[in-house]
Order: sequence, then C-alpha cells, then structure tokens
Amino acid sequence: MVNSAVNNGIHVPVMLNEVLDYLNLKKEGIYVDCTFGKGGHSRPILEKLEKGKLIAFEWDEETANLVQEDKFFLSPRFHLINDNFANLEEHLKKMGIQEVDGFLFDLGLSSDQLAEEGRGFSYRLNSPLDMRMSGKSKLKAEDIINNYSWEKLADIFYHYGEERKARVIARKICYRRQKEKITNSEQLVGIIASCFSRKSDKHPARKVFQALRIFINNELENLTQALEIAFKYLAAGGRIIVISYHSLEDRIVKQIFKKYPSNKFQIITKKPSTPAQQEIMENHRARSAKMRVITRKM
Repeated sequence: MVNSAVNNGIHVPVMLNEVLDYLNLKKEGIYVDCTFGKGGHSRPILEKLEKGKLIAFEWDEETANLVQEDKFFLSPRFHLINDNFANLEEHLKKMGIQEVDGFLFDLGLSSDQLAEEGRGFSYRLNSPLDMRMSGKSKLKAEDIINNYSWEKLADIFYHYGEERKARVIARKICYRRQKEKITNSEQLVGIIASCFSRKSDKHPARKVFQALRIFINNELENLTQALEIAFKYLAAGGRIIVISYHSLEDRIVKQIFKKYPSNKFQIITKKPSTPAQQEIMENHRARSAKMRVITRKM
C-alpha cells in the first residue's frame, strides 16, 4: 500500500489539497486518519480543527515512535494509535466514539519505509527479506520464499501481484533454494530478473515484491474490514476518502462503495480522481494514485 515522497527532506503527502477539499472539515468534527505515516495529511487536518478531534492509526512501531519527537502532535485534540486500522472499531469503542465525520485511507508504503535498510520492502536495496509492517508479526518474506511450495508461491505472486510469470518465477525460486538459502532482496531480485528476457521500463521484481508484502501483512483483508467499519461509524454528511496505488486495492474500494445503497450513500467520485500533472512531476510516487470518495447522505 506507495503513498508519499520526501523532497529535500520534507515529507510530501499525496493529493493533499484534494483530501482537504473532499473531507469538508468541520471545526468541531471527529476525523480518523487511518494511515498516519509521518503525518503529512494529519498535520493540516489538525490545524483546521479548532474544537474537533483527530485520531490517527500507524501500524509501524518505528514510525509511530517518531511522533513523540514532534511537539505539534502533543495536542490534546490528537490521539495516535499504534495498531492496524483493521482494529478500528475496537479503539473507537474504547474512546466512546459513536460517529465519525471523516475517514482517510492513504494506502501503501512511505518513501522512508522503502529506503529503510533492513525492512526488505524495496527491490532496489539489498536488505534481509523481512517485509513486515509490524515487528509483532511473525511471518517474514524469507520464510515464505524458502519454505512454501512452488504452487503456493505461484498463487501468491499471481493473486497479490498479478504477475503473469508467477509459475515460472516460483519454479525458479524453488530450484535455486535447493542450492542455497535465499535470505536477501538481491538474491531474490536476481532470480526474478533471470525469468525475463526482454528489458522493460518497469522493474521485473516489482510485482513479486508487492505480492509478498500484501500477503505477509494481510493488506487486502485488513482494508476490507476497516472500510466496512468506517461505513458503520460514518456520520450523516461525513465522508470516506481512499487513495490507492494499485488495481487490487482500487477494485476492493470500488466494489465496497458500490455495495452500499444509493438512497443512503452518494459516491462523489464517479471515476477516481488522480493527481495533477504538476504534482506527479514534483512527487513521482503520486503517479499511480487514485482517489475515491463517498458520503453518507444527510
């Protein structure tokens, strides 16, 4: 789930102006940023809430701990929860919140997570094959690559990465691991690249890495669960905004939005909104972003 870039050391949130416009913020409203990251969206939202409250979720422990260093987020109107947004309802109940005026989901990885050595998210850096969003999770990419059958690997690559060469890549991995254990991203990238004869503008390992990350972190199931909870708690006039970065995510969002009755909900974005060309030029990671917005009718 790539959602932001860092330009000259500054965190740049994707489609910030569109997010603020579509949220239609009320000064006394209650809002939930389900994907806090470095607070690129949360900061301007909180600035506009004079009497309201902003609740933010961040599953990555390291990222969540960094918030303590930022005095801005010490506001009593801000509450950060270090947990997966799939557990949204549990925390809303604990806080006694019955209605929420707006939910924001900005799915994907931040630039910092991609660039962080030791996480294994990037196919451009040589790191241990980890790919866990939370250190509390047990299953690592290394475990999958070295222990799953070729059929199971192919299934993961195809269903979560839409990789057409899933079976070829899976067989090559199983052949190679008989000779040596596959422990780092450089090894895995080399195996994947050997399955492609033609050069492409897009990296040959991108789909397999996406598939492993989604599978390990249960991303699609968590998104489905969190969206259903968001609909349950959405106040009249409230809005749900989702920014997705690949077709699997966008398909889930589209299907769930369409599932809810039109006499109670209105899809604001008939077709997904995309970043302006200027933003894409300034923030390359925004190029694949798609935004969908829905509101509960008054």
